Amino acid sequence: MSDYGELTTAGILDVFAEEISTQHGGRVSDAFDDGRRLFARSVLPRIEALRPGDKVQGGVALRANEQEIWLHPYLFRLVCRNGAIIAQTLSTRHLEDLHLRTAEDAREFLREAVAACCDEDEFRGSVFQMRIASETNADLALNLMSFFSRFPAQSNTGWVSEMMERFFLDGDQSKFGLINAVTATARDTRDPELRWNLEEFGGGIAVDKIPDSPPAPTTSAAGQRGHAMSIG
Repeated sequence: MSDYGELTTAGILDVFAEEISTQHGGRVSDAFDDGRRLFARSVLPRIEALRPGDKVQGGVALRANEQEIWLHPYLFRLVCRNGAIIAQTLSTRHLEDLHLRTAEDAREFLREAVAACCDEDEFRGSVFQMRIASETNADLALNLMSFFSRFPAQSNTGWVSEMMERFFLDGDQSKFGLINAVTATARDTRDPELRWNLEEFGGGIAVDKIPDSPPAPTTSAAGQRGHAMSIG
């Protein structure tokens, strides 16, 4: 008989926070938990300059629900407090069918997944991708505008317009500028699921992995309720 019921979203967050802190010297920087969905981000004592005056901090992003857990490497840009989830990497970990697993199996997965996402080479690889993005012209922006134009306005609740306005007003017409426009929009949204999707979308731009459909917000009112915290 599975004892997964003991490992609630709060329990998952506890294991994640303990592993980040005790094994990797980091901390959970923010989390949202409504009992059904968990979104958490952590930062590690690992900082590197992308370019003069612009540094990023490595970390790990966690997403979980009643059936699945995902962990991805995470980059936090210090100058503007934006974050990008780098989902298309060898370190990304996904555990499904939680109802068929014991709580200890899930805990062990979390410990191993955190260790993989904290890998030094993974961090350096993500930083390298961001550096390349800062030196690459964002011709991609025009393709993205065409991509988003295929979807009705109600499906993006205005974030596409906000993102493109940020991009063109900022003056940085590189891929990195586009990533920053996406992640800045994520930072300012109140919907935890849309924020995650936008941060993952921004990370996808860095490695040229654009999703088949645009990020979608939570549609139900219940999806807006939960416990959110920001630490530090």
